[in-house]
Amino acid sequence: MNDHLSTEEVGWVLGRSAGAIREAVKSGDIAGSRTTAGFRIPREEVLRLAREKVEGETGTKISDKALEKLIDDVIATNEAATDGS
Repeated sequence: MNDHLSTEEVGWVLGRSAGAIREAVKSGDIAGSRTTAGFRIPREEVLRLAREKVEGETGTKISDKALEKLIDDVIATNEAATDGS
């Protein structure tokens, strides 16, 4: 998992659009920053958001290692799907 993720990657992880993630960053609901390449969300914030989503939906705790693997898998799957289009 990278130190910072794009709004598109975070959207894939959370099941939301990149636009929704950008708006959440602008409103302060998600910690992130704007760069010349677009918005970037720090790794720690992505882990927090993903943990809230996974643990909220499953009711079970998840380790950082398992959560990072899950995030990496979601991103890889979506990258592969968008590369083919």
